[in-house]
Amino acid sequence: MKKPALRIKLISSFLMIITPMALFLFYENYYAIKVVREEVSQSTSKALAVHIGQIDRTLEEITHYLLRQIVTPDTQSSYLAMAALPETNGDYTLAKIKVHNDLTAWSGAFENFYSFFTYAADKDDFIFSRSSYADTTNLKTILETYLQQVGQVFGDWTVLNQSEDAYLVRVAKANNGVYIGAVLRLEDLLQPLRALDYGSSWEAILLDATGNPLTKSALSNVTMIAASQKLLANPKAFQLFEGPTDGTDYLLVSTPFQQAPLSLAAMIPEKSLLQQLPFFQRVIYLIPLGVVILFYFYSFYLRKMLFGPMNRLILGMRRVVKGDMDIGVKEADTEELNFLITTFNHMVSQISHLKINVYEEMLKAQQSEFKHLQAQINPHFYLNSLNIINSLSTLGENELIKKMTEHLAEYFRFITRSHRDTITLTEEMRHIRNYLEIQMVRFPEKLSYDIHVQEQLAGTSILPLMIQPFVENAVIHGMEEGSAPFHIAITAGVLPDMPDRMEVLIQDNGRGFPPATLTRFNRQDFGDETGAHMGVQNVFRRMRMVFGNEAELSFALEAPHGAVVRLVLPASGALSEMEEDDHAKAADCR
Repeated sequence: MKKPALRIKLISSFLMIITPMALFLFYENYYAIKVVREEVSQSTSKALAVHIGQIDRTLEEITHYLLRQIVTPDTQSSYLAMAALPETNGDYTLAKIKVHNDLTAWSGAFENFYSFFTYAADKDDFIFSRSSYADTTNLKTILETYLQQVGQVFGDWTVLNQSEDAYLVRVAKANNGVYIGAVLRLEDLLQPLRALDYGSSWEAILLDATGNPLTKSALSNVTMIAASQKLLANPKAFQLFEGPTDGTDYLLVSTPFQQAPLSLAAMIPEKSLLQQLPFFQRVIYLIPLGVVILFYFYSFYLRKMLFGPMNRLILGMRRVVKGDMDIGVKEADTEELNFLITTFNHMVSQISHLKINVYEEMLKAQQSEFKHLQAQINPHFYLNSLNIINSLSTLGENELIKKMTEHLAEYFRFITRSHRDTITLTEEMRHIRNYLEIQMVRFPEKLSYDIHVQEQLAGTSILPLMIQPFVENAVIHGMEEGSAPFHIAITAGVLPDMPDRMEVLIQDNGRGFPPATLTRFNRQDFGDETGAHMGVQNVFRRMRMVFGNEAELSFALEAPHGAVVRLVLPASGALSEMEEDDHAKAADCR
């Protein structure tokens, strides 16, 4: 099971620590915004209530003025004259003038006031404190129908609608057939409220008792209807309301009038209320960004201080595993990691030196074994040659003994000057020719040979006595008794498909390999209890020691009869590693 990486654990632990802190900050700012929203909402509600209270006091003062007009003897006599005298009477005209002057004087005492009026019902005569013809005409239209329906002596404030405007009207009966009253336009009542600084898109609307809007609004009818329904369902002093069309969050404030059947609904966008507190709003959105930035710098710091040195150390270890000792991990900035890296570099240096020492010891052991194997081959050839000379001397073949001695002298001369790890292919073939000439002295009519070497391979380096043992074995084990001549063919040429390799074939027309021996040789099993094939085994071991897998040795039967030994060797002509080392050491000594 693969264990989690240290990088993942460190990042996970960082997130486990920073996430609760971020959540806490997020909650803290959310709670702060909630508290600020409630405080601002309460403050706004109180501010609007103060304005509504001022309007209520104005309505109350107007009511008191109307009552005083009814009960004051001076004004009461004017109303009595209007009721009793005909319109053509001069006193009637004087009474109207006095009433008009009084109404006009009091109109300026109330802020955002529209008009006072007196109405003589039997004469259908109006007196208004406003002097505009358009205003007086509009007021007559509004009041005539309403005054005909007033039955009480002193009525309440009533809302009257006229085209696109709505009015607040209160009427008192001053005398028989004479009424006094006050008219306020609802849009004028909202002017002080609209001067409040709650942003450019807030709305103040007057609603009747059933929640219907009485004043104009820039908001859509759908929004207004939804707001009025919310107020009717839950008439709180303030609450949050989401616009059904644009999704804007509003603070919905509802404050009822005490003196009139009205209520004020103020819809203030929440962002306008909180615009004085941008810090809390921005922090809510900046917390995730801050976490990301902090995480980035934390990762950068870890990468520089921890992950970078650790990655260099891990890469160095992987290179060491692959056998590359020529490395030097860069030191770290922290004491602990620097100690690890320094220790690792020191260990790699020690391993490299140890490996060199072991390699040198292995080379010495291989050279010793190589010399020992080569020494095993030389006595084997000496004994065979001496046996032949002994046999010739017994037969008295002095000429043949002379010829064989000459060939044997050539061999001894070669041995005395060729204590080397490698020789050329030409030198090896000259040895083989000397050996076969010696054997032909023994078997003059029964043995023949043919040697052919491609010219470009003449100087190729091979191991001493690499081919001669196979020729010797062919003569010893392949030559059949009888009169049939025994022929050996030795060829050396470059492989067509592998120009850097050469192929050496030793072919004969003898008895060939027994099936069991052929199978055993091709699986590279050359040893037996008698030691009969010690020369072949030594050649194979020397080949593998020097050339490795680049050397091949195989055996086959020749049709119609005979044997074939095939050797594949490098054709580069390079010296062996052992000879290169010997030459290098000799150069150092010089």
